[in-house]
Order: sequence, then structure tokens, then C-alpha cells
Amino acid sequence: MDTRELPVLTHEDRDRIERLAIGLGDDTARVLAYLLCRNEIDGFGDNPATRLAVRIGTSLNRETVANALNHLEEQNLIEAARLSTDARGRPPTAWYAPESTEMTVRRVYTQHATALLEQAHTVATELGADPFEEADPRKLTTPEPFCLGLNWSPNALHAPFFAATTTGTYEANGLDITIDHYRGSGQAIESLIAGTTDAALAGAATTIRAHKNGKSILPVALLFQRAMAVLYTTREAFGGRFETIEQLRGRRVGMSHTSETGLLGKLFLSQANILDDITIVNITGEEQAALHSGRAAVVTGSFADPKQLATEGYTVDSLLVADQFPMYGPALVTTEQAFHEHKLALRRFLTGTMFGWTAAIEDPKIPIKEVIRDESADRFDNERRTFKRAVSEFGTGNAVEKYGWGWQQATGWERLTTALDQTDLLAGSVLSEST
Repeated sequence: MDTRELPVLTHEDRDRIERLAIGLGDDTARVLAYLLCRNEIDGFGDNPATRLAVRIGTSLNRETVANALNHLEEQNLIEAARLSTDARGRPPTAWYAPESTEMTVRRVYTQHATALLEQAHTVATELGADPFEEADPRKLTTPEPFCLGLNWSPNALHAPFFAATTTGTYEANGLDITIDHYRGSGQAIESLIAGTTDAALAGAATTIRAHKNGKSILPVALLFQRAMAVLYTTREAFGGRFETIEQLRGRRVGMSHTSETGLLGKLFLSQANILDDITIVNITGEEQAALHSGRAAVVTGSFADPKQLATEGYTVDSLLVADQFPMYGPALVTTEQAFHEHKLALRRFLTGTMFGWTAAIEDPKIPIKEVIRDESADRFDNERRTFKRAVSEFGTGNAVEKYGWGWQQATGWERLTTALDQTDLLAGSVLSEST
């Protein structure tokens, strides 16, 4: 009886798997990583892997491996070969990865960028946008310069963009990029409409409201899969522990009617059926001051705001909106015209951003220093932790695990559209102000 040794993936291969998963999803990335790893092991590099070897090496089941191999072969990321044996019948099929890891990652990201644009076209059509012809990328030129508009001052959540600029991956992908920032998602979208920017980062609620109000704004990819808005307070301001949404009845809730967090906060309160039992206090950028002054018992904000307040010595409680009502997080958006005319530039931008996402995860020192331009160790550590938490809590999900970073589906936008419509927020109604 013969015995055979086969290589298997270990924890040491996790970084390679995660890099590939950004453009492939988890299981398919695991299969490709295994074939790439075999190339580096003496005695296996010249021997294609059978389906059984891949199953053993990846610890994945038969169906998952079969689907992954089919997809990778269709994308020309791996090649099939026939093994010569002494047995009768058709020789078994085996597979190998023909290129190096770095060349394969670049091909994966480029192909995923194309897939994201194709999915964006599908989503736009299902959301009611006028269908438009796919342009020939060979006839397109990169806008000079390509400008990205951020939804706020540079911070940890923007780390992938600054990692891509710092490491030169936008430039390596043929894109000359400028990054501007605006005060809120609404202003970022207005910069698109004015033609000042070519793509923008904006909250999902602001994006869908602009789209439904005839602004021809289209979501291209999701930077984060889940909304980051929270309702939060201090024990001092609330007069005790804040644990459930029902505790807000009869209370004053502070939010900005022009902000993404304000939109999501009001949507959350409406979905919980308590909107008529609270008083909304319209505040703009002074959420924590409203708590300290007693103007509001609870305010809306981003997930990082409670942590910041806690560092000042307060005991803080918060409720994450997305835990109560699933909603998309910040999205990369553009106009219908830019999507049609500058497809190549958008593909380069998405490809470079994926490299930036990888770089920011692997070494957050690079983008965080660029974002905050602050040598303070405490500030740096805080921003680094914020980004890592954002990735782990808001950057994952079933769509990412299956398809890769940035993936969106029309059902997610349709659910948000319906909820906003039921709350009379699609038409841009203004929150009532109480002083």
C-alpha cells in the first residue's frame, strides 16, 4: 500500500488568502491560495493538484471546491491539465496556478473591479435608472485629474484611499488621483452633480434619496457593508443606563437633519414605531455639546463617537442602528454620465482601492499617518483601532464572503428605499426643530 503526503493550508497562509478574498470571496480565494502555495513547495510546484488534493489541502467540501475551480478556470486564473497514470480510462484532471502570487493578485483585483462595475450596472437598472450601453474600454481615456470626494474630513474610515495614494497603487494602475473632502454625504454628492468630482463616498441613505429625487446618482461599490450610525448618550445625560429603544419614549433626541446619521436615526426611530413619542432636537455638529447641556438625552453619531466620549471619563451607552435594521454603509457613488463615459477610470480606481484596502489592513501605520498628520501616539493608536474595528464589524458579511469586497445587491437598496419612503424621507423632508 502506498502513502502520499499532501500540503495543507495553515494559519501562516491567512494573509495570502485574505488578499485574494478581497476580489474572490473566501472559499474561492482559499482554493486559489492553495494552488499558489503548492508552487512554492519542493516536489509539488510541477505537479498539478487533483480535486481530492484541493479538498484535503483547503478543508473545503466537494461542491465548494468544484464551484471554486470552475470559477477560477473561467477567469483564467488557473489552468487544467490531464495527469498521466497507468490506470485505464480517461486521465484525471488536475489544476495549477500558472502565475506568481503578485501577478495573480493584480489580475484578481482587475477582474473584480470589472465585476463590480457590471454589478453596478445591474443594480442601477433594477433601481429604475435608464439603461445605457456599455462603452468600449479601449475608447475611454482617464479623466485628468480623477477626483474623489470624501464625505468628511480625512479620518480612519478613509484609510484605504490614503493607503493607495501613499503606496502608489493608484498611479501604478494608471490613475492620477486627487482627494477632496466635504462636510457630509450631501455635499459630497453635490460635488458629483456639479462635476467637481468623478466619484464620491456617501452614506447609503443620502445616496438613495438623491437617486430617487432625479439626481442620477448610482452606487458603484460599498466601502463598508453595514451602516455605522448609532444612538448614544452618557449615563449622566440620560439619568441611568440606556439599553433599549423603548426607553426613548418621552425623551429628546438630537440629530442633524442634513446628515446621514440623522437620516438613519430618524429611520430607526420610525421603524421602532416610537417616532411620534419623542421630541427631535435639530443639531448640527454639536451632538456631544447637546448631551452636556441637557438639550438632548440621546444623540445620533458614528460608531466611533461613543468611544471618543468614553476616553474623556464618561460612561457611555449606545445602540447600533444596523443591529436593529440592516442597512448598507458608506458607498462609492458616481453619476450616470460618469459611469458611462469614464468606465476605464472607474475600473482603475476600484482596482487601486482594493490594493489600498489590503495595505491598510496589513500595515495601518501607512494610511493613518497620512490621514491625521499627527505624531501623537494616542491619536494614532485611536485611529488605527477605529479602522480595524470598522473592518471587522462593518466590512464583512455574506456578500463579501461570497463575492469579495464592495459587493452590492439591488435588494439592499430596495429595502432602504421602501423604509425611507414609509418615513417620508425620500423627498428630503426637514426634521422638526425644538429648542
